[in-house]
Amino acid sequence: MKSIYRLFTIGFLSLLFISTTKAQSEPTEYLSVGNKIEFNGENFELKWSSHPSNEYYKQEYLRKDDKLPRHEKMIMVEAVKGNIPAKNVVAGKINELENRKKRNPVVNYEKFENKENNEIILDFVLSDGKSVYEWNIYRYQNQNNESGNYLVLYSYSYRNYISNDKEKIKFLSEIKKLKEELIKKVEEIKLPDVKTE
Repeated sequence: MKSIYRLFTIGFLSLLFISTTKAQSEPTEYLSVGNKIEFNGENFELKWSSHPSNEYYKQEYLRKDDKLPRHEKMIMVEAVKGNIPAKNVVAGKINELENRKKRNPVVNYEKFENKENNEIILDFVLSDGKSVYEWNIYRYQNQNNESGNYLVLYSYSYRNYISNDKEKIKFLSEIKKLKEELIKKVEEIKLPDVKTE
């Protein structure tokens, strides 16, 4: 299980550093959550998926006009089968962000816990240190259903490609304006039970 935990932690790295693949002609829908997802008045379609181990699954959804690897908005659903507390993975993610923050002052994050539902939301901003800036809202949930025990990540990513300080200020100001509303919308989404068998 330790190797799977490491894989899952790696899988939960920011889209900024891992979403470099091309769209697949016929991606497989592994998780029984659907080929289409509606969020904030926009439609996202499954464009890429991966099942690199028996326990780990990843699916990426884009709007019609967005393309991999260069896109603006993305919904991602990941799941690992097993008893992995969300708080442990979140702690690892925060440690990663703290380390990046030492080298990149743009990095910023905030954690929200829903103890009643055993869920955690992590809101954070990253950049590649050059021109790509990305805002992510990660919602972690432990699920237990007839298909097994899962740790599920549902995430929303908003990315901009910035060439000057004016564009950077505009992007960060937009995040500040939208943050409260979109975090609430991510929190209120009724996540379907993940089923892999």
